[in-house]
Amino acid sequence: MTVNRDQLIDWLDLEEPTAEELACMDELGHGDYEIYSERLRLILDEGVDVFVRSGVSQFIAARDLAVALYTPQGDLIDSAAGAYLHVVTGIPPLKYVINNFADDETVGVEPGDVFYANDALYGGIHNPDQIAFMPIFHEGEIMAWVSAAVHTTETGAIEPGGMPISARTRHDEGMKLSPIKIGEDYQLKTDMLEMQKNFISRAPRMHEIDLRARMTTCDRVRRRVKELIIDKQGPDFFKGLIRRNIEEAREGAKKRVDDWNDGTFRTVHFADSVGYEDGLWRLNATMEKEGPEIFIDYTGTSPENDGSFNSQPVASIAHTANYLFSVPFHDLPKSNGTYDLIDFHIPKGSILYPDPEAATVQAVMVNQVVMDSTTTLFSRSMYDDETENEHVTAPMANTGAGYAFGALSQHGEPVADLMSHALNTDGTGGQARRDGEDEAIFPWCPFGHASNMEFVENEYPFTHQYFRHHTDSCGHGKHRGGIGMQLAYMMHHVPVVEWLSICHNSKLVTGQGLFGGYAPNTIPGVTITDSDLKERMAEGEYIPDDVVELLDLYHTTLDALGVEGGTPESDGDVARPLDSARSLLSDRYRAFEGDGTADATDRGGDADPDDPGRIAGGDYGFVEYSRPVVELKQLEEKAADAGITLPEDSRFYSRMRAARRPEAKYVRIDRIPDEAYRLDEDPDETENLADADDDLVAATEGALARFEANAGGAWDDADTGDVTDEAVEEMDAETQERLRDLGYLE
Repeated sequence: MTVNRDQLIDWLDLEEPTAEELACMDELGHGDYEIYSERLRLILDEGVDVFVRSGVSQFIAARDLAVALYTPQGDLIDSAAGAYLHVVTGIPPLKYVINNFADDETVGVEPGDVFYANDALYGGIHNPDQIAFMPIFHEGEIMAWVSAAVHTTETGAIEPGGMPISARTRHDEGMKLSPIKIGEDYQLKTDMLEMQKNFISRAPRMHEIDLRARMTTCDRVRRRVKELIIDKQGPDFFKGLIRRNIEEAREGAKKRVDDWNDGTFRTVHFADSVGYEDGLWRLNATMEKEGPEIFIDYTGTSPENDGSFNSQPVASIAHTANYLFSVPFHDLPKSNGTYDLIDFHIPKGSILYPDPEAATVQAVMVNQVVMDSTTTLFSRSMYDDETENEHVTAPMANTGAGYAFGALSQHGEPVADLMSHALNTDGTGGQARRDGEDEAIFPWCPFGHASNMEFVENEYPFTHQYFRHHTDSCGHGKHRGGIGMQLAYMMHHVPVVEWLSICHNSKLVTGQGLFGGYAPNTIPGVTITDSDLKERMAEGEYIPDDVVELLDLYHTTLDALGVEGGTPESDGDVARPLDSARSLLSDRYRAFEGDGTADATDRGGDADPDDPGRIAGGDYGFVEYSRPVVELKQLEEKAADAGITLPEDSRFYSRMRAARRPEAKYVRIDRIPDEAYRLDEDPDETENLADADDDLVAATEGALARFEANAGGAWDDADTGDVTDEAVEEMDAETQERLRDLGYLE
């Protein structure tokens, strides 16, 4: 093993700028930096969008990923990230490649090369977090590097799901790749792909797709940087731009920190697991701050253990970026220039600097405590500064109910994943001026999303019984923390699934109040075996009773913001006012009045008279589906290319309206016969009951008829307009541009 972990830590420091780089920076004209640094960020944002559209795993869909640019020497220039720790842990493996392989004639670095790594001993976090690098060349010179990183759930470890709780050494953790070349001349090498699929035999298809998504992302950013900046403005301009970006981060952070309170700040946090068994361990952190300089010392932290709860030191330092880049330095370039003012001391032999052979697959769980301590230390230094109190916050709860699994899916594909929807809806800590935010973010991913439940259930072998606020889960004090989410899920469609629960905080919460106050709830994980839930659902004994319409989310947002509605932009426009009976936050949610006639007063005196769905006491949800011109045109072209003729009397060309209640739904379709189903008895919708004698189906059809009457009448006749290019051309320029942004038009 040739890696030196102290060297990896040193590589997090900025390399000295060359005289050429400084000269190029001085040559930037007025406004050049402001314009082209923004263009750089937009290119990185485009890389994120490409990543999301190209990958398949939950963490990619939820944007728990990172795309970044680095200097030719390996320093971080800027990034677009849901999870900022990935961009910091990209520095050591990249500098390892630069310092060890660039001049090695058996490896080298050429245009179109792709390098890949995931080993924590080479600067990574843990085996599931995998990163691809690609150089950006111009006329034979490396101008920059681009990376794409994301958590990949399956690693071929001793347990499915990539994060084996029972790991006792690094040899239990699955595929470990030191920085290695996997692509040449812009092509993925088949032997390298086959090697990785052999490691990841539980989910090889998912691994290959996500691996290719990383490469696709790197190449998109490489081409955009080359075409839109280097080729247009020249290589010297680009060298000056990226050096200025780093200097802006460094100087901006130093100026900001210099204004905070000097002093020594201490915090101690405890956690309740070492992986294979319960075990109390401590993180002790002391921060000394003087002027613009910060020193963080973890002396007093518990020693390493023989379980999976250990972390390599670079991973621990990188976890501070999740807080630093999203809170105090949120408006600065995301560069290790901000780290130029911070020094760390991590004692060897501690849980943050274990033996090289130690298991570190639960490093993210260990470093949740590092994130808690970082938030506490910096917030205490910032407190009482009126300009910074907006950023003073207690640590996040980190009580998201995430779960990993491995199975053969209902589609017959081997899959393994870590579900992100509950993780990405954690509550934030209480703030200096107000309560924390409910269901806000993932502690590791400030800009992650919660996946759509229907997408999750369509792809994976389980169903969710509920996904809702975890009442009173926050820590209380003068300003309470934010409320997180709780969920219940059940295996569905398949005979067996192997689940993996990855958490601590089940007996002792690591977070705490900033100045007093209470910690949030522990995580009460409950497993029910030999359940009769499916039988009860089939017999109609268990019926979900929640009905939510898309329109409700608009009013919920208004209610959460405390506003009554928008202001019309011009004469003739209508801004819908807040309808409290459509807000999920209201005690009157869906308590609609009246009998559902077309008279608005019968639908509730405070209702919007243009809301045709405010009927039947809120027991029904309604949806309209108009024939989509753009998507249908694309579908016709793809079908024609495949030699398929789409039947006009089908759903493809139809307009549809539907009413739904928990037990039943009725769909009116203008080109083909209506459809109706008893969802309590036939959740897979196999038997059409539109012509059957069923009271619930009849009641649902009656509610739909009232909705149609309120909405101007039923769609009785089919829309026979042709789907042509002219339909797109008739759209105004703004609409067409928006459709291009969304990917519907070329």
